[in-house]
Amino acid sequence: MTTEPYLIKGAGTNVQPRLEIHDLMKENKQFSLFVQAWTKIRDKGYEPAAAQYGVQAGIHGMPYEPWLGDPSGDEVQKSKELQEFKGMLCTFSVLMIDNDGSQQPQDTVIMLVTILFPTWHRPSLMLLEQSIGEAARKIAEEIAKDHPSESEAWLEAADKLRFPISYWDWTDPRETRRFPQIFREKNVKIHMPGEKIEDHSNPLYTYNLGSPPPSFFEDRPVANPIITPGETPRDQWPTAYFGSWTQTYRWPSNDPVNPTEKLETLDFLLNGGKLYPGAPATGWHDLQSKVASLFLYPPKNEMPEGSEVYAWDRFSNTRAMSQPTRDQWENPGSGKYWEIAKILNPLGSIESPHNLLHLLIGGLGHMMDNDYASFDPIFFLHHCNVDRILALWETAYPDYYMGNSGFIDMNGKQKPFLQRDGKWGWSNKPGSDNPVESAVDLKGDTPLTPFRKGDGKYWTSDDTRWRSKVPKNYTYKDIHLDQEVVDPLGPRSGVSLRLSLAEGHEQSEGLYNEDQCRRNRACLQKLFGFNPVPARQKAYQMLSSRNVPEKLTYPRTVAELAPQCEAIHDYRHYVVRIVLDPHALGTSYLVNINFGALNVQTGETIGGYIGSAAALVRSKDTKCGACQGRTEDETKSVYHVTIPHEIIAHAACHSGEMNTLDLLLKSLSAEITLPDGFKVASTSANNATNAGSIPKKLIPVITLFSAALQALPDGTEYDHNEPQDHAPLTPCDAYDWQKHTVLFPHQEWTAVQAYS
Repeated sequence: MTTEPYLIKGAGTNVQPRLEIHDLMKENKQFSLFVQAWTKIRDKGYEPAAAQYGVQAGIHGMPYEPWLGDPSGDEVQKSKELQEFKGMLCTFSVLMIDNDGSQQPQDTVIMLVTILFPTWHRPSLMLLEQSIGEAARKIAEEIAKDHPSESEAWLEAADKLRFPISYWDWTDPRETRRFPQIFREKNVKIHMPGEKIEDHSNPLYTYNLGSPPPSFFEDRPVANPIITPGETPRDQWPTAYFGSWTQTYRWPSNDPVNPTEKLETLDFLLNGGKLYPGAPATGWHDLQSKVASLFLYPPKNEMPEGSEVYAWDRFSNTRAMSQPTRDQWENPGSGKYWEIAKILNPLGSIESPHNLLHLLIGGLGHMMDNDYASFDPIFFLHHCNVDRILALWETAYPDYYMGNSGFIDMNGKQKPFLQRDGKWGWSNKPGSDNPVESAVDLKGDTPLTPFRKGDGKYWTSDDTRWRSKVPKNYTYKDIHLDQEVVDPLGPRSGVSLRLSLAEGHEQSEGLYNEDQCRRNRACLQKLFGFNPVPARQKAYQMLSSRNVPEKLTYPRTVAELAPQCEAIHDYRHYVVRIVLDPHALGTSYLVNINFGALNVQTGETIGGYIGSAAALVRSKDTKCGACQGRTEDETKSVYHVTIPHEIIAHAACHSGEMNTLDLLLKSLSAEITLPDGFKVASTSANNATNAGSIPKKLIPVITLFSAALQALPDGTEYDHNEPQDHAPLTPCDAYDWQKHTVLFPHQEWTAVQAYS
């Protein structure tokens, strides 16, 4: 076995765009090489061993062993002391060679709920991209040798292939509004030399774990007094049979052998149940709106000086260490720290839609547990889309970043961002009789172990930045939005917005100016469906078509408009903020926000799903030390759900309640469910009268916020005495954030213990 590290330099020798999976399928030769190459690196005998898919998948969680591509950690693993710790740390201990050449034991940790969450996954994706690309090149060279007349076309296809995993844009439901067919099929047809078309096993369908599966895989019954009271028969416990299943599954039935994948349930969840003809597909909408909200961060010039690191912390993870705790919010202070905190408090993080997609896809399958998720090939297409969203965010907010100095807390003290090493951490010699809790200081130059660059040094977050000159050899396709997306109302014609990710990629600092960032934000808000003026006009039409004589009313706007901005009239942006303990159930779970509007005259209620907060964790049985530590700390995570304006208008039409705040206070409800739909608790008035109570620890703190919206004029003439009849080409900014009330106090929650 080689003692040389597997250096991650990027696929190929030049920059090529990663393609969305549906677009990659249209590139016949690239897709053929993609399928063949990903299949090739699944071979247990593939060399180099560090490039094998199963070996790479193990970096993210199980089996808590050093990655073969970073063999400098082998010596420290051989020590008796560290053998005792093997598997106890998240994910493993290595002898890390610092960038200055010194050696020290460190933990390679999967950076979830930390400021490194988006950046750590970037070299992780490049690793698989490079290994598949190398295999694709070898296949293309064999084809060129055997079919000289086709050699140029196949070699060119291999050179252009980027993220041979490509990405799946889960913000776009496409016409089918179903979980894509490419992930459902055991076999796919691919083009081969000589104009042949062959059936081939589909590497996107599943990953064969072997029979029996690896010894370190364990069945994980979801068992605790809340979910499985003493009288619950064991065969009725929801169980993830990771120790029994011989392949990865999505939405498996509760069977240890040959489970059925319930993908029709996944389709239903993505569509949220159709409430009425033409209703929004609320599952898809929730994913899309969570991403759109990332582009509602104020620009740098409208934030207090020094806000950059706080904005990155809020954006990058659901914990946001620099934000006040729940108790501190009870008595907020004044000064710059609190000014920044109040601006960022209602804004979302990229980890929120990431977590939700994991649980939507997984059910009780592998994607719902971080110890096993990366063995499902869809994990990488999902994360590639997260990486794309990160790249887009960097073009809109190029100066928001973690830096290398931590942050100033509310007391004016400099504080580092920390990742706890875990319950078994140490600050001195490994194997000590009295291991001491320790933590890793997280900064822009923190090594992203175990991934090494071409020069042998570890990748850092500084290296991964979109503008960093460190080569990555990939980009994403330009975005071009036509009038149907930008301004479906008119009256203008031919309007469009464009964003190029190639501009500023791997170039020097300072390329993006304020105007360009503003244009990028406008484009990205509309790309991900945030376009409030058409939404308001659609609500007008709905009210008119149902002969509702009144307009919707909103809380009074108190704050002043920003200089030169115009208000988006007759509109308010409602957001539900959810603070929860992600480890409260000992497994991943969801907090779903629903609505039910009552027509008091007819007694009829309409209702449905709005959105979710998804707590993605490793099981309570995990050997991940950092996760055990966060469980003991009862670390809280923060999520946000946007309430679609169309749902508000529809509920108002049905109920006759035109006061939007009163309408929501009457209509909203919440429930806690497992990823497979097992309902744990609910606030619904329909709960049985004898339903039991649930521990206060489990109750999420759910708060209703709203904001007014404003935009700079884009030069379009209109009657300023009336609401705009066009969608501005400039981005919408939220202002006048108001905290309305905490919803669903403890006494409103009751245990349910049943499948929905």
